[in-house]
Amino acid sequence: MPIILFFILGCNPQINMEQEKEELLQTDINFSNRSLEVGNHNAFLEFASPDVVLLKPNSYPIVGKPALKKLYSELSDSGYRLTWKPNFGRVAKSGDLGYTFGIYLLEITNGEQKGQISQGTYCSIWEKNAKGEWRFVLDTGNPGLESNTNDQ
Repeated sequence: MPIILFFILGCNPQINMEQEKEELLQTDINFSNRSLEVGNHNAFLEFASPDVVLLKPNSYPIVGKPALKKLYSELSDSGYRLTWKPNFGRVAKSGDLGYTFGIYLLEITNGEQKGQISQGTYCSIWEKNAKGEWRFVLDTGNPGLESNTNDQ
């Protein structure tokens, strides 16, 4: 029996929690950077889990990647830039689930309100997919912080 126990324990690698947390935080930063590179909608679709849930103010939950694609096909993201920076992240002991939260910055780039900047808070819940990539399963944000670009 001890040989079987040794074999089972040997197949369960130890998870470096600090390394996982840093990887998760970097994924969130990469997600924000990608938003600048390819647009907000494309970045959200790239980093979303297939069963994603998006919670937006004054809206029912958007559930699943097909619903997210449909929403984005009806909206334009060419008139603004959305970036964010995580202030904190945490990973479950299992190493396959975590969350980040921080501050987002929304800058209007076209139209009458060009140059207007607003800030808010966000929280994303992440899970690792079969390839070992972090993908968000739930994302939500709250507007209303006073603009202070030094926070970014």
